[in-house]
Amino acid sequence: MSVRVFADTSALLAMVVFPHDQAGNPSLAGEVLSLYVEGKFELILAQAVVDELDEVLYARFPDHWLEAATLLRPHAEQFVRRPTPAEITAVLPFSADPFDAPIFASALIAQPDIVLSNDFRAFHTPQAKLLWQERGITVKSLYGLLCVFGLRERKGD
Repeated sequence: MSVRVFADTSALLAMVVFPHDQAGNPSLAGEVLSLYVEGKFELILAQAVVDELDEVLYARFPDHWLEAATLLRPHAEQFVRRPTPAEITAVLPFSADPFDAPIFASALIAQPDIVLSNDFRAFHTPQAKLLWQERGITVKSLYGLLCVFGLRERKGD
């Protein structure tokens, strides 16, 4: 069974816009993207995340729209539905930023193994981690996901 990874907007944006560092070497996001391309995990996408990604790309990175479309197109028929207002309200106590509540709710609908986010102020807070833990979901950063696949080691572990 493949690991199911729900990517938030920050993770997808990094994978699309910043897959390489300034020297042209793969960034952490680029390494995660390579793992996905190699079939090491199943990428779970939500309509709420895709909508937010579109807004950010349009406003700040319009030259990267084609890369995003290429990454997202194979999943278009399987996007996790938008959460209901009640589902969004239910996760508000766990979300430090109310604008992230639709993404939190979408992750719960998707029931992934891992939520992938580099947004430490929202997805990695103690209250957010409680929500993920209660649902049997792990939250990982790009670096943390590379650790899961044995490509990095946690310092101090």
